[in-house]
Amino acid sequence: MKAAVLLLCCALLRGGEAVVLPPGDRLQAQALAYVQEQAAGRDGSYTFKVVHMPVLPRPAKGDLAFEPAHLSRNDLTGRFYVSFNALADGRNLGMVRVDLEGRWAGKLLKFRAAQPRKTPLEAALLEPVDFEGVPPAGALREVPPGHRLRGPVTEGHLLVRTDVEAIPLVNAGDPVRLELVDGDLTISVDAVAKSSGAAGDRIRLEMPTNRKLVQAVVTGPGAARVRVGGSK
Repeated sequence: MKAAVLLLCCALLRGGEAVVLPPGDRLQAQALAYVQEQAAGRDGSYTFKVVHMPVLPRPAKGDLAFEPAHLSRNDLTGRFYVSFNALADGRNLGMVRVDLEGRWAGKLLKFRAAQPRKTPLEAALLEPVDFEGVPPAGALREVPPGHRLRGPVTEGHLLVRTDVEAIPLVNAGDPVRLELVDGDLTISVDAVAKSSGAAGDRIRLEMPTNRKLVQAVVTGPGAARVRVGGSK
């Protein structure tokens, strides 16, 4: 990274003479400095390398300058790219793309033992382990509260987002206390869940009087709420 910072200065002193770096070197330095800035403040540490440089335009006059325009994705591990606007004398000559590869070092969570599906997630089931490289897609670094395993896992398995699902607070067939909200007026009625959902999910409920189906938002265990009468 120190080399990138030095290159980003865009000039070296040789015998008192300022030597301007070639545009390609400056673009490479800018790309490395830009992604390092994006990684600042994130957990763990990142290292980056350039894997492909573009063919640069050759302006008739003026020196090339570059402005970062687009980062291909927020995950800075594996292969990704940064797009830059290429400028000469203030004129935009188009976009150029620098392909990079990122590696990450830090702590991930692995299971201490094999677990069956639908096991509620608890910190005691996992332990932090050192990791260096490209983490599995969706790797989690904290235990998400209110979640359980979607399927079985083996001992030593690294926890990823696709392993987990929110624990339903309402299941199909459960009695539900439904709040009907109209402005400042709230009426509570008993209903029956026709679908399952976690907190914040929208579920279907059957009303007790006319068996009409309504949609409501789960607010807690066995509880839901719906706004009626155009209230907001």
